[in-house]
Amino acid sequence: MRSNSRSEKTIETSSVVAETHPPEYLLHKYWARKPHNVIRHYLKSYFKPGDLLVDPFCGSGVFLAEAKKLGINSRGYDINPIAFLISSVTTDPPSKADFERAARKILELAKSKYEILYQLSTGGTVRYVVHQMITRCGTCNVEYSSGDTKKVGNRSYCPRCNLKLSFNQESCVGTKIVKIYDKQNNEILDEEELAIQENVSKTNGSIEAFNIPLVTNRRILAFPDMKTSDLFTPRAFTVLCDLFQQAHKIEDTKVKNAILLLLTSATAQCSRLIPSRNNLKTGGPAWTVPGFWIAPVHLETNPLIHLEARFGKFIKGIGRLSEEYKNSDAISIVTNQSATNGLGNIEDETLNGIFFDPPYGDNVPYVEFSSIWNSFLNRDIEYTDEIVVSDRKTFKSSWDKYQTDIEKVIGLFFRKLKDEGKVIMTFNNLDPRAWKIVLGAFSKYSFRCNEAKYQIPAVVSAKAQMAANTSYIGDYYCVFSKTLKPEDGRKDLIAITERLRNALQERSGRAPVNLIQRIAILMILNEGFDVELIGRIEDAIKPIATLDIDHFQLRDMSSVKNIRNGLKNAIIKTAQMELSAGKKPLKEIYEKILLATDEIGGVPLSEVKIILQEIVHFEKEFCYLKRMEAQQTMSF
Repeated sequence: MRSNSRSEKTIETSSVVAETHPPEYLLHKYWARKPHNVIRHYLKSYFKPGDLLVDPFCGSGVFLAEAKKLGINSRGYDINPIAFLISSVTTDPPSKADFERAARKILELAKSKYEILYQLSTGGTVRYVVHQMITRCGTCNVEYSSGDTKKVGNRSYCPRCNLKLSFNQESCVGTKIVKIYDKQNNEILDEEELAIQENVSKTNGSIEAFNIPLVTNRRILAFPDMKTSDLFTPRAFTVLCDLFQQAHKIEDTKVKNAILLLLTSATAQCSRLIPSRNNLKTGGPAWTVPGFWIAPVHLETNPLIHLEARFGKFIKGIGRLSEEYKNSDAISIVTNQSATNGLGNIEDETLNGIFFDPPYGDNVPYVEFSSIWNSFLNRDIEYTDEIVVSDRKTFKSSWDKYQTDIEKVIGLFFRKLKDEGKVIMTFNNLDPRAWKIVLGAFSKYSFRCNEAKYQIPAVVSAKAQMAANTSYIGDYYCVFSKTLKPEDGRKDLIAITERLRNALQERSGRAPVNLIQRIAILMILNEGFDVELIGRIEDAIKPIATLDIDHFQLRDMSSVKNIRNGLKNAIIKTAQMELSAGKKPLKEIYEKILLATDEIGGVPLSEVKIILQEIVHFEKEFCYLKRMEAQQTMSF
């Protein structure tokens, strides 16, 4: 029997410190990959071996994989071909030996055919070449490379007529190679070598079947008439096309999928989307810029070298997955279809649970970004079935359609779940429109929130990097259950104002905007407030604080005087109490601090360590009070 009482006893999960991803979840780049240990924590808290769960937007498959490891059956759906591929390999990998044998054969064949394209006249091997984009002045009709223009700050101007010049794929008329790095990362500027590479880089033997038109969307720099080949040099695209063609010929589905995933994992790195920065002396080349931005100065990477490095990581990851599943008889089925179609094929009231990581509105257009991978997979994409808000010219998707689609999915949740079933939702968005639509749909279909927590991540996700202005750094985790009828939510905006006042006071009167929003959202979710108040958080904070760029400042600072450094004191007090008996794991202490500071927004580990550095000694993964260190020294 479903309950309609908010006082019904529910499982209250403790705070969990997110861990970095192990090798099996680092096979391929994907956005918003959730911490595996946090997912496992919720699985163990709410479900048991033999249960049947669904992840209707399965993405990279972490939830499905963790469920399988625990003996829990699962089904995953995703409309995005690359997500389907990642999840398929992650949940049902080939044997390490079969994968290694087939992959090595394909890579050796490519090396024998294309190694000559990356050879230097000295006998060395090219690792990178640096391209400068060339554009044409609309007034003078003269072509200039990005290095030949007149610079004023970050802008480029024609040296003759001072017309502002644009360097992007739409205005690009070509590139010229200005620098080479060999396999040992030695810089080569020899004019003869540059000329040879300029010519060889234009080698074009690509396969048109993989040269797919991109969906036009200026917001992500997908310009009209752009195709996959525009994201690569002709030489790199030729090599990649041949590799993919060979992979598609493999008959063993598991092995073929794993090799296709190996190849797609390298495509972005081997594209023109990698800027050349600081002579490669800081960090590593990576695709982190939103959309298909090709920098005026960018890299061309040797695919043969990069794939060899990826190959080693894949062997390790595939091996770990095979080992992890050895003792599990759980079944995980992944299909490349929409959430509504997948859920529609499940019998009513048969699911024990659903993991719901909703599409993020207009935050990150996953399928459009994934074109760089999907072009090579020979799978059709039904853009009209995608749940998204996008500015693309075709297959337009508005907020109204997003709401209709989300409501349809959550309506299916209610039908397919058993009475005692749970929805574990994780969400990461700053846009109140997305929150109101998602929470409004849960309310419409008689779900109530049992628990909501904010999870500080181990690292900043790729998705948060790509949508920094509309993305929280961490994620919300909410647990919903079915009720007999919707409950009327509290409409007490004053209570929210007071909670926010307290949070500002505890932080000496000043706090980041997204932290204040986080506290308000958690209060609305956990304490039964009307979801409409999500859109009125600004009304709650205005009477007590002013906005200073990206922080709120308390109007009445006199109220802070009697609560001096409240947050700092709470952290110090918790650490002293927990460490009074001696050395403990840092992770354990941090979990206690998260619990102690939950109402005022939680604190990142980096901030905790700064606050505690005067009284706590940090020793790798452990910590202890410095006074104890002194006592031990005196005792010795």
